[in-house]
Amino acid sequence: MKNVAVFFGGQSVEHDVSIITGVLTANAIDKQKYNVYPIYVDEGGVWRYDQKVNLDVDALIKTDKNKLKRVTFIGGNNLLYEVKGKRLKPIGEIAVAINCMHGGEGENGSLAGLLNLCGVPLCSPNVLASSVCMDKRFTKIALKGMGVKTLQSLVVKSVEEIGENIEKVVFPAIVKPNLLGSSIGIAVAKDLSELKKAVAGALRYGSCVLIEPCLKDFIEINCSCYLDENGKVVVSECEKPVGKDAVLTFKDKYEKGDRVFPADIKESLSKKIKNLTEKIYLELDARGIIRIDFFISGGEVLVNEINTVPGSLAYYLHTKTIKEFSAVIDRLILLCEREFAEKCSCQTVFKSGILAGVGSKGTKHL
Repeated sequence: MKNVAVFFGGQSVEHDVSIITGVLTANAIDKQKYNVYPIYVDEGGVWRYDQKVNLDVDALIKTDKNKLKRVTFIGGNNLLYEVKGKRLKPIGEIAVAINCMHGGEGENGSLAGLLNLCGVPLCSPNVLASSVCMDKRFTKIALKGMGVKTLQSLVVKSVEEIGENIEKVVFPAIVKPNLLGSSIGIAVAKDLSELKKAVAGALRYGSCVLIEPCLKDFIEINCSCYLDENGKVVVSECEKPVGKDAVLTFKDKYEKGDRVFPADIKESLSKKIKNLTEKIYLELDARGIIRIDFFISGGEVLVNEINTVPGSLAYYLHTKTIKEFSAVIDRLILLCEREFAEKCSCQTVFKSGILAGVGSKGTKHL
């Protein structure tokens, strides 16, 4: 059987949520078709592997992580190795990988790039889609190029910059780190004093923050999609998350949150959101399951953010049971393997003759 690696955890404030997503996904994979290699990336960035412990959240929490096998890849090789002192012991050849690492090096494209260098096909968004969607500044730039509406925002890298741009701020304002998800680091500011405090707090999580107007009469709608093995975009029904505050908090999303599914909105609005979700997915040339979060305000549909590694891989928007989710994962793997085979058929070598006679001094003609 083929080996599937599932990455989760990571150096991110979303580390704990990622554990839930990773363990859920690893357990959902059809064990009759694939061997699963659940790879937990600890908070120090070290890859840890244990076939039994890493498939159980409670066991993983209680285990001394240093006692788990340390594993790694090396460039140009899709073998997973156990690190034993100064030696590498081959464990298994990885056919495909699934990224369940929220935020950090998992969601910013770093993991996708590493796996690409090692020749490991990835059933998740590639480097470009990941990096663009991770940084909210560049997400807005990309969406503008697609003709998709978003909230206007001001980007600042320090509290001092607020004074220089205060005329551009509309109160109440929402402050959010440019590189985070799960509502972490987000705050509402009603005046300049609160704005400075919110920016200072958000800067703890990154090098810059976005300041956006706080919408008053609006609803949030989420929609997810993926590309199946036949090249068809499968779009979920719309979901309306329900929170008690002006901004959905971490607790709203993962601890005490509620939702309406399918969302109680007009069919015409639902269709528009679904079409936008598919359009954005195709424009990004994304892969795997993504979720897009929208604001509906004043009759307008605005994109809030794009999650390339959504919580629980948004399985609940596409399926009712884990067995159905297993079938979705199977479809993602089939597409991933087919596209990787097509990629490998492309020519990557060009004999130019440019190196002949160059020696150690190089050439002045380059």
